[in-house]
Amino acid sequence: MQHWLDKLTDLAAIQGNENGFRDALAALAEQIGFGGYAYLNLQSGYSNAISNYRPEWQSVYFERDYLAIDPVVRRARSLKRAFIWNSEENKSRLSKAERSFYAHAAEFGIRSGITIPVKAAYGSLAMFTLASEKPALKLDREIDPVEAAAAVAQLHARFTFLDAAPSVEENIHLDPRGATYLNWIAAGKTEGEVADIEGVAYNRVRAKIADTRKRFDVHTIAHLTAVAIRKKLI
Repeated sequence: MQHWLDKLTDLAAIQGNENGFRDALAALAEQIGFGGYAYLNLQSGYSNAISNYRPEWQSVYFERDYLAIDPVVRRARSLKRAFIWNSEENKSRLSKAERSFYAHAAEFGIRSGITIPVKAAYGSLAMFTLASEKPALKLDREIDPVEAAAAVAQLHARFTFLDAAPSVEENIHLDPRGATYLNWIAAGKTEGEVADIEGVAYNRVRAKIADTRKRFDVHTIAHLTAVAIRKKLI
C-alpha cells in the first residue's frame, strides 16, 4: 500500500495534459488491483467528480442525489482521514436508502474501497477513492494517514492547476424567476430594490432567494450569487 502512495505522489508531479493524467490514474488503479478511481470535489453549493467509473453510474449518482445518501461521503466528512470501507460493514445500522444505494453501486462493481479525504481551500473537501468489486479489502499494512493525505492533496492541486473538466457534476439550476432576481442582485441591487423593479412583494423575492440558498446549500446571498456566476447560471 505504501508503494501505491509513493506512486500517486510521483504521478502528481509528472508533466502532461489532463487526459494523460486521467489515463495514468486509471492505469495505477488497475495495476494495484482496483476496478476504478473517483476524485470528488465537494464545495459548498456545488460538487463534481473526475472518475473512470462506468458513465451510467456517474450520471445516476448525481441525478438521484446519492451525494446526500452515500455513507462513504458522510464518513469522509466526519472522519477526515484515510479509511477502508465495504457495503456489508455495519449493514444493520444502515437506513433503507443507504442499503439501496450500496445495492445499486454493487451493480457497477463497487462493493468496497479505500477513501482518502483532505480539507481543501475555503471549506471544501477533496476525496480520492479506489473502488473494488471484492466484498471486503485486506491490506498488508495500515494506511499512513499523513502520507495518504499528502498524496491526495497533491492530486487535488494537480487537478486544480489543470482546471480539469469534471466527468460528471452536480446538476444545479435556477428557474427563470430565481435567475432574474439573482441577476439584479449581482448588479448591486438589494432584495427590496429587486422587488420594486420587478413589481412584486418583497416577501416573494426574499422567499425565493431563501429557498434557492437552501437548495444550493449556501448561507449568504453573496455566496449564492458567486456560485451562480461561477456556474454561468446568470
